Amino acid sequence: MLNIKFDGKWLEAQVPGFQVISVSGRELMSYDVNEKKIPGIDGASYTGSEIGSRDIEVTYRLCAPMLEARQIRMNKLNSLLKVREAQLIFADELDKYYIASSAEADGSKIVFHCADPFKYSVVEKSIPISGNTLMVTNDGTVPASIRYEVRLNKENGYLGIASEYGAMEFGKREEANGQTYQQTEYLAGLPDFIAAADDKTSKDAMHPTYGTKGTLTTRSYNGRTYLTLGSVGTLVGNANGGMRTVNLKPDSNGNATAINWDIYMHLIMWASAMGQTGEMSVSVMTADGKLIAGCNWFKTDMSGNQGAYEIIVYNPDGKDTDLMKGRILRTWTYQTDHRHELNPWYGDWGHCMMRKEGSKFTFFYWGGYHTFIVPEAANLVAAKIQISCKAWRASNGKNLYIHGFDVFDFRKMGVSKWRDVPNRFRPNSTLTIDGETTQFLVNGMWRPEEEVLGTEYFKVPPGDTEIKLVTSSWYTGTLTGTAYIRELDRLRSSVKLSCNQLFLDVFKVVDH
Repeated sequence: MLNIKFDGKWLEAQVPGFQVISVSGRELMSYDVNEKKIPGIDGASYTGSEIGSRDIEVTYRLCAPMLEARQIRMNKLNSLLKVREAQLIFADELDKYYIASSAEADGSKIVFHCADPFKYSVVEKSIPISGNTLMVTNDGTVPASIRYEVRLNKENGYLGIASEYGAMEFGKREEANGQTYQQTEYLAGLPDFIAAADDKTSKDAMHPTYGTKGTLTTRSYNGRTYLTLGSVGTLVGNANGGMRTVNLKPDSNGNATAINWDIYMHLIMWASAMGQTGEMSVSVMTADGKLIAGCNWFKTDMSGNQGAYEIIVYNPDGKDTDLMKGRILRTWTYQTDHRHELNPWYGDWGHCMMRKEGSKFTFFYWGGYHTFIVPEAANLVAAKIQISCKAWRASNGKNLYIHGFDVFDFRKMGVSKWRDVPNRFRPNSTLTIDGETTQFLVNGMWRPEEEVLGTEYFKVPPGDTEIKLVTSSWYTGTLTGTAYIRELDRLRSSVKLSCNQLFLDVFKVVDH
């Protein structure tokens, strides 16, 4: 007697008196070969082959002490056979199963229909994954699917699995571990100038003939603290006073220079009486002292109240004997009054800015931005800044009541930074590639959107197959896990075709 297990239940144990008499249909299967007859040519043309479905016929007897008991046992048997596409196992081959449905049953016979003609190994064979190369041995007789369970110990953005039989890809092949971005950083501010010593030895980059033997100081006015003129010092040239030079601080990458930058200033320039004079300037310079760009405010009107504002850029022909070493792009005049409609540099409205973006220079004056292209200054790199406040030599002590800065911020633009970005496959994730169901799962969750177009869930034929696992190029972690293969037998016998075996050998029929 041959015991039968269907859908996980031994029929003999579930139905008392059930005994198998015989089983047929488990024999070797044959290929059905397709061919096409070509008129006028001997023989036929091979077009393909396949193994059809299989029927397994079981004859049995059902014993019972009385007719009523037999019917109860028959009902029990029928209820057990209602399951579709269940495992069918025979006691003489416990390590293999068929996928079967009961197609026909009567009092002495059961026909199990197997749309899938193959028999499968009950136990999946496991192959450990350690590294990027995997050797799989298929001891079955039919190409088999593989289920991969791949564990990552670090972030990853891509997994590829390839062999000579196909390739599978998941994630994004070019996904980066991080991204480069640009940020703006402060490299100098008014506190740096307040803390700096007076620079009495350097030349004024904008006015090399002016005197800088004096001092700067801080002064409070209308609730603000200004860096302004302290003492005039020794008279040199047309204007004399204090100047401070500050080197840029290193950015977050350690670079203490800036090719592109932005300055915001808040300042005051006010005469409390007619005829007061004075001058102040901001100069952005290279490490060797070239003037890149600057702003200049001055009042030389010793009888009235007119002041002037100049915006200035690099002049390749500038000399140290020039009164103005830079090239003046534009000059505006205004009244050094306390009224807003007359003076843009008084009280809360004393805003100013200048910016360099390659060869593009932008300045602000009285509500408007003014842009100029200066190709010869495009590659000049800022390294230091000068601020000066001076008295006009001919003023005979009639200096501006106050002129100076209460805000000064130098910002470097375009500091290149790198930051890590969360990748699609987190550390300690398990990636499952199920070749049988053609599904990709991350931590047990189906993620079809991660499958790269063109992925082929390939099977491995009988014998040894080398498989490569590929990760993101920047992945420095390890690959571990397990690959599982469920081997199949096709139970092949002779081919039902009126041609000899040599024909098949020549055409190397591929078994499915």
